[in-house]
Amino acid sequence: MSLALMALAAVPATAQGRTDEVVAAAGGRAQVIMQFATEAERDAAFDLLLDRGAAVRAGNTGGGPYLVVLGSAATFSSEVAGARHVSLDAKVRPFALQTPARASTAAAIRAKKILDWQNRIGAADSGGVAVAVIDSGFQAHPDLPLSRLRHYKDFVSNTTIPVDACGHGTHVAGIISGSGASSGGEYAGVAPQVELVVLRVLDENCSGNTSDVIDALEWVVRNHQTYNIKVVNLSIGHDVLESIFTDPLVQAVERLSRKGIAVVTAAGNKGYKVDKHGDAVLGEDGNPIRVFGGVGVPCNAPSSICVGSLNTIKGDSNYDRVAFSSSSGPTRFDLLAKPDLVAPGVKIVSLAAPGSLLFNGYPGLRVAGGYFTLSGTSMASPAVAAAAALILEANPGLAANTVKMSLQFTSRLLVDAEGVATSGVLTQGAGAFNLGGAMTLASAIRPTARFGSNWLRRNMVASNTDASGKTINWSRRIIYGDRFINPIYAAIHLVRWEDDLVWGYDAIDDNIVWGNNIVWGNSDNIVWGNDGNIVWGNSADENIVWGNGEGDNIVWGNSVDESLVLSDDDIIGIDDENIVWGNDDDNIVWGNGDSDNIVWGNSMVRGQWASSLISGFWDDNIVWGNVSLANEDNIVWGNGDNIVWGNCSEANDDPNIVWGNDDNIVWGNCDNIVWGNDDDNIVWGNSVLTGSGR
Repeated sequence: MSLALMALAAVPATAQGRTDEVVAAAGGRAQVIMQFATEAERDAAFDLLLDRGAAVRAGNTGGGPYLVVLGSAATFSSEVAGARHVSLDAKVRPFALQTPARASTAAAIRAKKILDWQNRIGAADSGGVAVAVIDSGFQAHPDLPLSRLRHYKDFVSNTTIPVDACGHGTHVAGIISGSGASSGGEYAGVAPQVELVVLRVLDENCSGNTSDVIDALEWVVRNHQTYNIKVVNLSIGHDVLESIFTDPLVQAVERLSRKGIAVVTAAGNKGYKVDKHGDAVLGEDGNPIRVFGGVGVPCNAPSSICVGSLNTIKGDSNYDRVAFSSSSGPTRFDLLAKPDLVAPGVKIVSLAAPGSLLFNGYPGLRVAGGYFTLSGTSMASPAVAAAAALILEANPGLAANTVKMSLQFTSRLLVDAEGVATSGVLTQGAGAFNLGGAMTLASAIRPTARFGSNWLRRNMVASNTDASGKTINWSRRIIYGDRFINPIYAAIHLVRWEDDLVWGYDAIDDNIVWGNNIVWGNSDNIVWGNDGNIVWGNSADENIVWGNGEGDNIVWGNSVDESLVLSDDDIIGIDDENIVWGNDDDNIVWGNGDSDNIVWGNSMVRGQWASSLISGFWDDNIVWGNVSLANEDNIVWGNGDNIVWGNCSEANDDPNIVWGNDDNIVWGNCDNIVWGNDDDNIVWGNSVLTGSGR
């Protein structure tokens, strides 16, 4: 079993609690996804549920057998105990704005010109790579005839003739590979030569079921080699309802990512505060008030390339800003940093689907020549999906994680006239999509290079030039789970850039059950022994020494072979990723520069996002209480696990931590720890808060 699969399989299921919640939320009747350990257990439940009158559908995924069940709590409550996990079969919808902004033709043309993708990359051709569009279907258009579809499959009505009664999928498809023939090239897609595989999962009301999306993803797993599918676009999703470790849609995305397929997702459009009527709440500056934590599923899948929406505003990149509607991170439950980057998503003109719900419902958004204007992260994600196809055509041996790293690293940081970032990492991610830069970096990579070695064919650069001759400086950000990775590692072939690992596994590895003695991997070796020592990586890759001495110190990343650093590479700072954790004062020092601070470490970010969260973010399993700029450290986390984490400040008279029912952890007075039950008591304290006892 790979580390990736271990990471996503280690958290125990709580099927009963989840079912009670989802059924109650649905008014006593719900459609749920039941996951089982074996086919025999599934089949037994199938027969019993049919006998009780439930609507049941059986299936298999790479994660195991499952049932989709529609019924009442009384119908399937007795089967819950035998299920490995039960989730709501949540409704999925497009991440285009529900009330698209009206755009004049001139404004729409201006927004599309900002893309100007073809000029940026010259005559790049996607060749044999196909992009799978999982959406509302497809309607043929002069810019994108049926001959450009390699395959069409309908998971809604099981028909073989392509249809798009919603209109969203056709618009998305045009952003990827419309030829622009009806507009003299004005509304061409990002990769006009790419061919598509269209998988319909949304109905005529622009609505679908999570289970159908999972089926579509599993279809890609089985058929990606037949149709040379290297990229999947998902401009649809739903609110986050559970952790990534149990969410079946997230699991399906991760399984596909492990196959080397880049899964590009839309962040969602819950970026600003709304009142009880759903209207934007405005701040003193007259703009909507941004809220955090609104990114949806499957954007929260760690390995997905999650894309937010960029507003190009005046046609000058100096004025580009993240759209107010674009959802910000962190992810609910798991607190991972998303989105990964942003791309133009405001007033984007693409293919219309005459007769569809959107076309008929918004006549003011029609554009002459058979086009249509839509806004939202739905429109941003396909531009990046098309770019991923171009990258993989230019360098077919790249892993999906390498594509993601290249897109992040070469993004353009959104800054004001003084060079100050106009939004944080939880809003703009690594920055604004820069296709020319991503192609420059990705085409220079030698995917067969030895692990730990420099894998670039030519010297690293930190910028590229667009079609107008303007220099685009790269952000050089790599956002990995909940932290930044030192930019030096973009030039080095690491196991983390391959498809065997879940992106950001460092941030989620607390959920991995480790053995007494584990040796993992070849180049990124991990040795975790009984004495608590860890050695991770080789001389070029994030060495960790985690001892069992007084300070339980960690030193991370200070043994990089300087010979791997290219002489003209101005992005490198050898000491930028050092961590010193422990010592008597229990201080944490993370990095000497801005390049590798944990995303919400200390007072840098956490107080900003935690005091302005989307409504319901802490509902259900997590409550993070009293977190504000003035008091950032008080945490109350969990109902079932009963975790209370005090702020350990002199002003707080009771900074105790109480954690768990079964494990009975008490952590008091900022340093003393009593951990365990009668069978496994651990006492750990004397001012050492962190170290080898993790």
